[in-house]
Amino acid sequence: MSLFRQGWRVRVSSLTLVSALLSVPYAYAEDATSVDDVEEGSSSKDIVVSGIRGGIERAAQLKRNADTIVDVISAEDIGKFPDVNVAESVQRITGVQINRTRGEGRSVNIRGLPDTFTLVTLNGRSVPNAINDLFVSFSRSFDFSTLPPEFVRTLEVYKSPTADIEDGGLSGTVNVQTPRALDIGRRVISFSAQASHESNSGKASPRISGLYADSFLDNRLGITLGASFTQRRPQTQQIETGWNTVTEAQGIPLGGGGDDLNGDGIIEPNRLVRIPGLVIHDMFTEKNNRFSAIGSIQFRANDQLELYADAFYTKVKVGAIRQENWQNFAGASGVIASSTEILDGVETATDFTVSNIDLRNGGRYQDRDGYIRSIVGGGKFESGRWKIVLEGSAQYSRQTRNTLNIADSINGTTRIVAKPGDSIPSITYLDGFDARKLDPNNFRLLSLNGELDRVTRDRLRDVKLDVRYDLADEGITSLRAGVKYTDRAVYADNKTLTVSAANVSQLYGGLPAGPLAGSFSAAPFMIPIRSGAGSFLASYNGNGLFPSEWLGSDARSFVKNLSKEQLIAAGNYTNDATGILDVKEKIFALYGRADLAFGRLTGNIGLRGVRTAQTTVGVSPDLNGISVEVETGMTTRVPSAAPLRVSRSYWDFLPSLNLKYELNDQLQLRFAASRTIARPNLADISPTVTANGNALTVTRNNPYLDPFRSNNLDATVEYYFGRDSLVGGSIFYKKLESLIRRETSIQTLPVSYIRTTGTTSIQTDFTVSQLVNGSGVNLKGLELYFQQAFTWLPAPFDGLGTIVNYTFIDNSDPNQLTAASKHNYNLIGYYEKGPVSTRVSYSWRSDYLASAAATPAMGRRNRSFGTLDASISLKIIPQASLVLEAVNILDRDEIVEYTTGLPANYLDAGRRIFGGIRLNF
Repeated sequence: MSLFRQGWRVRVSSLTLVSALLSVPYAYAEDATSVDDVEEGSSSKDIVVSGIRGGIERAAQLKRNADTIVDVISAEDIGKFPDVNVAESVQRITGVQINRTRGEGRSVNIRGLPDTFTLVTLNGRSVPNAINDLFVSFSRSFDFSTLPPEFVRTLEVYKSPTADIEDGGLSGTVNVQTPRALDIGRRVISFSAQASHESNSGKASPRISGLYADSFLDNRLGITLGASFTQRRPQTQQIETGWNTVTEAQGIPLGGGGDDLNGDGIIEPNRLVRIPGLVIHDMFTEKNNRFSAIGSIQFRANDQLELYADAFYTKVKVGAIRQENWQNFAGASGVIASSTEILDGVETATDFTVSNIDLRNGGRYQDRDGYIRSIVGGGKFESGRWKIVLEGSAQYSRQTRNTLNIADSINGTTRIVAKPGDSIPSITYLDGFDARKLDPNNFRLLSLNGELDRVTRDRLRDVKLDVRYDLADEGITSLRAGVKYTDRAVYADNKTLTVSAANVSQLYGGLPAGPLAGSFSAAPFMIPIRSGAGSFLASYNGNGLFPSEWLGSDARSFVKNLSKEQLIAAGNYTNDATGILDVKEKIFALYGRADLAFGRLTGNIGLRGVRTAQTTVGVSPDLNGISVEVETGMTTRVPSAAPLRVSRSYWDFLPSLNLKYELNDQLQLRFAASRTIARPNLADISPTVTANGNALTVTRNNPYLDPFRSNNLDATVEYYFGRDSLVGGSIFYKKLESLIRRETSIQTLPVSYIRTTGTTSIQTDFTVSQLVNGSGVNLKGLELYFQQAFTWLPAPFDGLGTIVNYTFIDNSDPNQLTAASKHNYNLIGYYEKGPVSTRVSYSWRSDYLASAAATPAMGRRNRSFGTLDASISLKIIPQASLVLEAVNILDRDEIVEYTTGLPANYLDAGRRIFGGIRLNF
């Protein structure tokens, strides 16, 4: 299949497209053909540009002169990146999509491939990140929420690699550049102060940043210092729906005897029925503080030698609470009525009424305290035709997390109706249950449970040497070679605390009797739960029924008066080895590259060789000893059988070719061919095993997973019909040799359900899934892009301009490859005239597979989603501007459904509005 792809597309996100200050000689500027190299070769390098239109003109010149396929977004000025979240900018590049966690952009997909296939680097090198929350597993993908946009000078998206670019970005590499004083070439003092408002919580919070850069000693010494403080106080509201597939002999609750799960009046022991397992209405309220700082020092000893050191630091402190209205249908005591449909060959209860549902109104709080620390030192030496760069780094990230919850319970009769196509399930409380569940005296205490001092660590060290020798202006113009060594170690423990109801009562000083004989009342911990602003899930406009308020528990207020030692002494504090992550990875890479120029044909060719050595430490599980503590949040434990240590290594050889041919002054073609890899998630190669006694699943990871490997072709055609106007098209093809897939089987395993009333041991069927090396997939696509400033319009309309792009993606296995939206587009309009700059952008992607099905479990699909953002800047004096920005103006919700069409998740993150002032001197 022949292909063409966008040649190095410089797409903009909003208020900037590429702007004035792009000369940063960090790792990519030294290693790859960077935007700086392009600028130095541009005939327009002496043109002074500013603002949106100036950025467009410069973007066009960068695009025309680049010798590799890369897109660029730049701050319009130092300290003035166009978006409040870096990921929000990236999504406006052709072929790039983002993933959100509770409404905020966190990671990046390039051309329909998962975010773990995207390598994100800071100034040319990977950054460790142990900062993750309760609902995000440890992965290689970079979390953009940890990076202040005020420190981003340029953002480069490499879709075609060169041999000197760090390996690991199978789909592409995103490199974030921060500023350096000597490269700016002038004194810079910037300051920004904003207030942000979250529509769901109704809370406002500050964003403050400042940056200083200057040179001394006749431009031989450069110092850059920056600091940023951001607070967010969002509230996300959602409804989550889980499904279980069980036999009628297993019934509900498991071990409680057979049930007529399909409502036909007969209990058939071997009949398999998919039933609603749980429905959770929850409000996740956060107070998220992030302090960040950068520092850089450069010293040019003479015209040949420059020494430098760079530092980056981010500290994140989060206090959050997830107030849950948790309906555990699988924990009910019997089926009253059931109506089923056949979905994907499985009989599914879409109208289900149960007695004595286990309703738990918890309030699991999440306190996280973590940081990222990065120190890089190096030097570059230039003499004649030689250029040598030597760098090393020491980086570390650590986080401590507590997620305790007071579990309580109330029982009653409940009906759920959830059919294919529904966005949310309808819940109806019967026989007076809707009133009883609002009385705190009707709740009994079950336990205090969750994580206590759970630690994650990520340590990374590297050293590299790059050498370049310039030869001539024609033929082979330069030769480059280099070597790099990286040492990384990741660790996450599995500390869990459970405190029984009786011991909670002792810590409290004595609790009243509960509604059931021998129980303790949860009333002293119960509080009313309402939306921070408006009503719960007010953006939903369907016919589904759900509660607008409920009671929840206040665990944080209870434990704040207790020491860690008191909690541990009162409970069961464990660190189960089957869930501990302990991975070490050492990478040795070397490369060679030649730059070419033959008249109108230019490019580069190279080869990178990489050896990866991994060591994983863990235990093998004893699946005959699974236990479920029903009254402590369904905590499921898998005991260990024996220690396990796996060491392995493998080589990869990664050739790359990038060519550009100028047909004339307006039309040019590009072609690129490469081989790329992406290593498995670090958590996936740990020999950890997790089990869920409620959903009846066992999940095994695999230390023998191979990397993803892909052979790639890209081609583009670009037509420039003005200094700031262009139209182009690209086609691309990726042949992934393998995917990591889940292999499932059904195993009958013994499991013990532990309750205060006793322990029930049964033999039941578990769906056991394991990650394996599976067959690959072919991916192909088309990209179209257009940009123009309408300078030919009469004033004042000559300040208008637009950027439009569209991406089509197709793959050979749509039931396995995640993140691949078939259709993606961006519509951006801007106006810049005099003191006014405005931008309105709409980004949209069609539905995509979020997780593949592992029979009998269903896969998940995200429905199509679009977001409208806007900003306006008014310059009141040359050094000061008033700024107003809005994200998700239309208040669109994210909707996830199962591959059968059944509802899975409905998330309302609300809209965000920012207003403030920016100063630049």
